[in-house]
Amino acid sequence: MRQFRSIEIILTALVFTLLIGAGSAAAQARPKIAVLEFKNKANNQWWWHGGAEAAQDVFITELVKLDKFIVIDREQLEELMQERNLTLSGEIDQKAAVKIGKLLGVNYLLTGAVTEYGTKNVGIPGSGISAGKKEFVASVNSQLIDAKTGNVIWSRAETNKTDSVKVSVFGVGGGVDDNKMFDKVMKPTIVNLITNLKTANPMRTFRPGS
Repeated sequence: MRQFRSIEIILTALVFTLLIGAGSAAAQARPKIAVLEFKNKANNQWWWHGGAEAAQDVFITELVKLDKFIVIDREQLEELMQERNLTLSGEIDQKAAVKIGKLLGVNYLLTGAVTEYGTKNVGIPGSGISAGKKEFVASVNSQLIDAKTGNVIWSRAETNKTDSVKVSVFGVGGGVDDNKMFDKVMKPTIVNLITNLKTANPMRTFRPGS
């Protein structure tokens, strides 16, 4: 009886070890990705009052949901950047992308820019007459860069807007309206970008160790 019990314990331990190994192998098979801070081309105060971090966090959250990447969180990325004396300014060229990817130890970089974020008047087309309403628009372009080659392997621009808004936004550089518009307009824009990335699946040729 004791012999059978020992065999059972050994088999259970073996199965447990194999499961752990399989899980570890699956994790290693996933590429590592860093989401760099997106550039602000919309020229609004929102970006400097938490907007950049908020957008970056949504991108990271949505990538984690895909379960296709090992995603570096924003705080960890900031620490790595500081440790390696990395600063990003302007557009990232091919050579810089390879260098950044190597220093951060990632396979891919996700970057891009907010090209529009704010209100604009809604008028009658061709009449020059404003209807007294405003649309709130968010436009974002994004690129996925292969850190080994520096090549852009996926690119997408997305725009989202409200039908009309009557709120005063960015009056003094932050507040409830800013958060409301971010959740209503910017967040869905980012979600749509990541959904398109999943559908396009530009990482299908990735091999562990590549």
